[in-house]
Amino acid sequence: MKIQELKQGDLITQQIDNLIVSFKVLAIKQIGRRFQVTFSSASGVETASYQADALLTSV
Repeated sequence: MKIQELKQGDLITQQIDNLIVSFKVLAIKQIGRRFQVTFSSASGVETASYQADALLTSV
């Protein structure tokens, strides 16, 4: 899924160190040509910046 296609409430899962971790999109905001995405997981809340055409893969 492209970053620019994410919506608030989307759920992304990734395998990290043989564990499946779920991330919920709390907010997504376009800033120039980049997107700032705030995720929530069991580890807390974090914000990351991505190019619009960056891809996220789920397991």
